[in-house]
Amino acid sequence: MQTFFSNFSVGSRAWLMALSLSAVCASSVAQTKPPGAFATVNGVPVPQSLIDTNVKVNVAQGQKDSPELRQVIQDELVNREILAQEATRLGLDKTTEAQAQWAQVRQTFLVELLLNDYMARNPIPEATLKTEYERQMALMKDQQQYRLSLIVTSTEDQAKAVLARLRKGEAFAKLATETSLDPSKKDGGNVGWVVPAQILPAISNVMVNLAKGALAAAPIQTPAGWNLIKLEEIRPFKAPTFDEAKNDIRQMLVQKQRFDYVKKLRENAKVVQ
Repeated sequence: MQTFFSNFSVGSRAWLMALSLSAVCASSVAQTKPPGAFATVNGVPVPQSLIDTNVKVNVAQGQKDSPELRQVIQDELVNREILAQEATRLGLDKTTEAQAQWAQVRQTFLVELLLNDYMARNPIPEATLKTEYERQMALMKDQQQYRLSLIVTSTEDQAKAVLARLRKGEAFAKLATETSLDPSKKDGGNVGWVVPAQILPAISNVMVNLAKGALAAAPIQTPAGWNLIKLEEIRPFKAPTFDEAKNDIRQMLVQKQRFDYVKKLRENAKVVQ
């Protein structure tokens, strides 16, 4: 979760800008600082915790914690405070649009703060993950798995045009990379091994009736767009190990837990529309 102040990653542009403005910041840093602040800007303290938070962000992205990195972050934070104060002096924060955007930023922050706090206080036990893993494996053990390739277009006419090119012999992977809206385009349309329960019935009902290597006869409409599918392979369900499946299961249970929590709060709230 990000802090209320936006975290930032120090790239080459940030390094150059911060270094070029370091002399400007130095005069502000030289002011008397209250406890817990690394600088004041026109009397306003800038918390040391912001440096620590942004160092963590940059280290997580591969930067090395160093005095040079910390100096760049310090200068950038001072620059931001100077710019924020100038925006306030000009009254830019007083416009109706700015107030509405600020309220939304605050609301988003509070929502994430609440949900992260709830999850920290209600972690999903390992035993629950194992129970859900066993339940899912029991449901899938007699199923077939299908390795599917997918192309998604925004209109039916576009899908039909791509289908015509496929029927003339153009490679599915090539057209997926060129035309698909689905994230799988980066892998040539390959979505990997799936079971019917994992995908929309509109697609799975067609998929299970295809022969290996076959294309669906017509585009399939879903909320994501118009789908062209090709069945690459079929095999009996191959169960992943618990360690392989654990993260996906945890994510699914976290989403359900969050949904149930929001639903409970909604039921107890007085909402007038």
